Amino acid sequence: MEGTLWASDRDRRRIAEASSAVLLVGSYDGSGNFGDVLQMASAIETVAGVPRSPLPIAVVERETHAHHAHLLNEYPRLLSRAAFVHYHEGGEADEDGLIELETADAPGHAALYLYGGGYVNGWWGARKVAHAEAAERLVGDVPLPVVASGLQVEESTVASGGDAHELLARARWLGARDVGSLECMQAHLDVPAGLTGDDAVPYLRLQPAAVEPVINLHVNPGEWVSDDPEALVERIARLLRGLGEGSPTPLKLQPVIAYEDPRVSERAAVGRLLEEHGDAFRESGLTPVSALDLLTDAACSDGACFRRARLTVACSYHVTLASLLAGTPAVLLSDNAYYDQKAVGLRDLFGLDERLLGVRGTEADIADALAAMSDGARRRSLVDGLRGHSEQLAERFAQGREAVRAVLASSLRRRSPRDLLRRRFRRAADA
Repeated sequence: MEGTLWASDRDRRRIAEASSAVLLVGSYDGSGNFGDVLQMASAIETVAGVPRSPLPIAVVERETHAHHAHLLNEYPRLLSRAAFVHYHEGGEADEDGLIELETADAPGHAALYLYGGGYVNGWWGARKVAHAEAAERLVGDVPLPVVASGLQVEESTVASGGDAHELLARARWLGARDVGSLECMQAHLDVPAGLTGDDAVPYLRLQPAAVEPVINLHVNPGEWVSDDPEALVERIARLLRGLGEGSPTPLKLQPVIAYEDPRVSERAAVGRLLEEHGDAFRESGLTPVSALDLLTDAACSDGACFRRARLTVACSYHVTLASLLAGTPAVLLSDNAYYDQKAVGLRDLFGLDERLLGVRGTEADIADALAAMSDGARRRSLVDGLRGHSEQLAERFAQGREAVRAVLASSLRRRSPRDLLRRRFRRAADA
């Protein structure tokens, strides 16, 4: 069954009144995922810089409508410039007040922008392609100009016959967030491509702060993070105890919440970890403090609480990226091929060896993490390197953003006679 797109009455009117639009398909689906929300905000900002101000129209899931509405209310500065359409594929839906969109509601001229994230794979690739196809049906069931940025891709999904091959093969420009993805694109797609890094970089590039005796702790035992979530949590606990025992001074352990909504609760996950290991942590010199909502901290306080830490221990790409961009060393626990690719990509972008990013959380990793956390020549060299590569990453992102804007501007510059006639008939019908 083909999916349909639904919108609030307000957004339906915004869409119908737009002379041109950029349809956004990407990582944000309405869920409370810190990195996905900021990638969405960055994509909206990218579109805002295109001449003649096309309307950004983001495709999200209908089943997450209630939480999306909560996020829109909490973070209007990040999200309110876009109109949102909600993808629905068969079956009954809650009474949510949304209206099914028809071609007559579509803007006169449009392009398709696949913004960043790690979704071009066996888990989510087919679903995102379905989002793109629904967007094209909305504007008249014709192929739209395509551009992309910040993608992490899996070879089977972009190779000939893969779920995303046909869509990406007609793109006018592709941006990859890691070298492996760029090489994969170049091997399977005859499309201009470049290395952009992650789309959330403008919102994650937090300024360094005065360091306090704090360790950021992020826990997410999701199936996309680890093939063995229970073992991952145990490795985190072992690593933390080693850091506490090896530190010459007591440390505060600051839980970081980066994904929280009715379906996924990192607050509950870290709560279970602290309940089970809290006494051992305290005995090793670690004192748990109040949990930090990372999206609120980044969006409202420039990450003030997050960037005060000496070290970040995480099983999240975006938590790790935010830490590195702020010049805070990070330990990323890698536990499957999907996260191995993320770790390799971050090591390349920041010029790091494998002793901190993509570690398995064994006893051998504790000494490296302690050296990164403790004052001394090794930490100074590491922090200086992170700050230098942060500058380079920001410049690379800016170049990629300009490439995306140039493609969008070119694609939207002229409307075809068919577009103009469709627009005229719609206005006559509305009258």
